[in-house]
Amino acid sequence: MRIGFIGYGEASFELSRGLRDEGLEHIKAYDVMVGHEDFGPKILQRAQEAGVFLKNSIAEVVSDLDVLFVAVPANKALDVSVEITSFLEESNLIYVDVSAATPKVKQDISKGLEKVDITFVDVAMLGPLPVYKHKVPIMASGTGTLYLIEKMTPLNMSIDYVGENPGEASAVKLVRSIFMKGIVGLYVEMLEASETFNVSEKVLTSLEETMDTHTFMNTLNRLVAGSAVHAKRRGIELEGSIEMLKEAGLEATMSTAARDRFEKLANLNADIWESAPTNWKDVLSKIHVSE
Repeated sequence: MRIGFIGYGEASFELSRGLRDEGLEHIKAYDVMVGHEDFGPKILQRAQEAGVFLKNSIAEVVSDLDVLFVAVPANKALDVSVEITSFLEESNLIYVDVSAATPKVKQDISKGLEKVDITFVDVAMLGPLPVYKHKVPIMASGTGTLYLIEKMTPLNMSIDYVGENPGEASAVKLVRSIFMKGIVGLYVEMLEASETFNVSEKVLTSLEETMDTHTFMNTLNRLVAGSAVHAKRRGIELEGSIEMLKEAGLEATMSTAARDRFEKLANLNADIWESAPTNWKDVLSKIHVSE
C-alpha cells in the first residue's frame, strides 16, 4: 500500500503516524510550507518522527500512489485540487479530501477529478486525532468510498459509509457542529448568568436532573415537539431572561437567537396541529409546509 499526503499538519501527521505503526513503509508527503522559517522545522520534525518521506513537489507525491490524503485549509481545498489534478492524468489513485470545506466545495472538487477519471472521497473526521490517530471515527462519501474502505479497513481505519454523493460526509460534520459548537455558546451564556447571580449550584443541579432523566433522542423530541405547541409562551418567558441579562450587563446572544426561533414557531398557524406533535419530524414537516 502506497500512501501520500498533501499538506502535512496535525491531521496528516497523526494519520501517517498511526498508519506507520500498522506497518506501512511507503508514505510520502508534501507541504508548501516546508521551507517556511517558522513552520518548516515543525513539518520536518513531524515527518522524521512518523517515518514519512517528504517530497519537494506535488508531482513527486502523487506518482506511483494508491491513496492520496489531501489535508489543507478549507479555503484552499478547491484551488489545491485543481493543481493536483494536473498531475493525475495517468494515475488511478483514490483522492481523499479530509478538509473542513463545505459540501459545495467537496462537490466541485469531485467534478474536477471526474475529468481525469479519479475517484473521490469526502471525509469527515469526528474525533481528536492525537487520541485516535488513524483509528479516528470517519464519515465518508463519494465515488471512491467503498474502495477506500476496502483498502484501509485492514489497517484498522474506522470508516463509515455515508453515500455515493460527495459532500454528504462533510454535511454530517458541519451540521453536527451546529449543535456541538452552539451548545458551548449556550453553556457559557448560562454559566455567566448563574455565576453573576450566585445561583450556579442550584441551576446546574436542576439542569442535571432534567437532562439525565431521558435519553438524548427522547429529550430532543420532547423539547422540539413541545415547543412547537407552546412556542409563544416560551418565547415570552425568554424575554424575561434576556431582560435579566441586559440588566446585569451580560451578553444575551444565544438567548436572543432562541427567542427569535420561538417567534417563528409561534407564527405557525395553530390550526395545522390536528393533534400535538410527538417528534421533531412532525414539527419540521409543518415548518416546511408553512414556508
